[in-house]
Amino acid sequence: MGISRRTLLLGGAALVGTAGVAGALTPPGRRFLGWTGPDGVVPDVPPVPVVATPWGAWMGTDGPVVLVLHGRGGSVAWWEELGLPRFLAASGSRMRFAVVNGGEDYWVGLTPPVPFEAALGVSMGGFGVLDIATRRALRAVAAISPAVFPSWEDAERINGFASREVWEAHEPLRRASSIGSPVGVWCGREDPFHDAAVEVARSARAEVGSFEHGAHDVGYWRRVLPEAVRFIGDRLTGR
Repeated sequence: MGISRRTLLLGGAALVGTAGVAGALTPPGRRFLGWTGPDGVVPDVPPVPVVATPWGAWMGTDGPVVLVLHGRGGSVAWWEELGLPRFLAASGSRMRFAVVNGGEDYWVGLTPPVPFEAALGVSMGGFGVLDIATRRALRAVAAISPAVFPSWEDAERINGFASREVWEAHEPLRRASSIGSPVGVWCGREDPFHDAAVEVARSARAEVGSFEHGAHDVGYWRRVLPEAVRFIGDRLTGR
């Protein structure tokens, strides 16, 4: 599953999820030559309302609730910079996103602050929503560039899990076949997590598996976020 590329990726201590660091995960020559595909563009529309809460923020005012998990080191502000409130507005879908603030530790054992019907996550957040989907049925699960690991040796390098036992209990690659929810997985070909993401999509019998050129960075995430939002919206509205 591309261990050599992953070993190169995991040479640093804190590397997955933040926009600034994630851009360095792909060799710069590939980006310069345009081999990672075009960067996505945030739509020039008024954003949906963002209302702060003790645990994060609501984005949108009504409709089915979607749990939203950010990448490592992210926050509500991370999603705002990525353009999620504007992508949600541009989609025209009536959904209410519950954006939860986390930190550096991986999303494991999360007790969501609200009931929710679907979930969206990027990088570490992709790991988190897939992990949740192995434990409960959802109407839609969208995982963008899910940062999942084929072995403990890979996972241990990021120092994001309390122990091997915690990782083993939550790693989506180990139990993706148990997911019964509609799943969409997006991951760029130049993303070091690409091979593992393809395996997750196969094991989870994903309805959408998109693996075009792209890196583990904001440019790619902005490019595929509209499709991920639409995937969730269609399944929540029955379209």
